[in-house]
Amino acid sequence: MTQPGPDQWICVRNSEGRWSVWPADLPVPAGWQAESAPADRGACLAEIEARWSDPRPEALQEAMA
Repeated sequence: MTQPGPDQWICVRNSEGRWSVWPADLPVPAGWQAESAPADRGACLAEIEARWSDPRPEALQEAMA
């Protein structure tokens, strides 16, 4: 049986420009920073989709520019 997940999430981003969702009630992991206010998971995923257009690490994006 699965447990229900958290109600509130945040968007987090690491130093390489990768994005993820993270439960708002937990500390943000080392190497990541909060990039949004708490919201439901769907809203966070929509924000990430709008803001993260290139999944390559930022260093690779810059090297190929």
